[in-house]
Amino acid sequence: MDKIADKLFKGIDYFTGILTGLMVLFVFLNVVLRTFFNSGLTWSEELARYLFVFVTYIGAISAMRANAHLGVDTLISRMKPQVQMVMYVVSQLIIMALMVILIQGSLKMVAQNTQSRTAALGIPYAFLYAVGILTGVAIAIMAILNIVHALKNPSKISEIVTMSTSDDDEIASDAKEGSEELSDEEYARRLREEGGK
Repeated sequence: MDKIADKLFKGIDYFTGILTGLMVLFVFLNVVLRTFFNSGLTWSEELARYLFVFVTYIGAISAMRANAHLGVDTLISRMKPQVQMVMYVVSQLIIMALMVILIQGSLKMVAQNTQSRTAALGIPYAFLYAVGILTGVAIAIMAILNIVHALKNPSKISEIVTMSTSDDDEIASDAKEGSEELSDEEYARRLREEGGK
């Protein structure tokens, strides 16, 4: 099951990357056309805007799975495991409640905009608002799975509640090792060297 989910999310990540590339391409193309030819593609700005919405919502799904949303784990990481479990379950329940609100709002927007179309592309607005439903359902399901995983693995709760870190944090911590006796210049040099690897 995990292998299937991994492949699915890898596909979602690739799809998001393709959408981002298309968005950049359309914006760049429009800038070039407006700058050098004093004309532009009427549809490219609209398409880029909608691609941005899709990338944001679909990216939120991937970030939820990777535990990569912005978060501060300073308080929860210092709590006892039992308190960490309660706080984690409550946070996932809050996420589920917020996703229910997102789904309800998106359903209303889809219903209100079934006849409305975008100006340049003629895409039904209902299609654009449907991504909120997809995102809400996917994140709510992941929140449920997160709760089940945490309850089945109480000994790993400290790992589960820890927010994922960026490569920059790892580079900085590697460079900081043994830096107590280093000058500021030496520390900066070591940080640059670690970043260049």
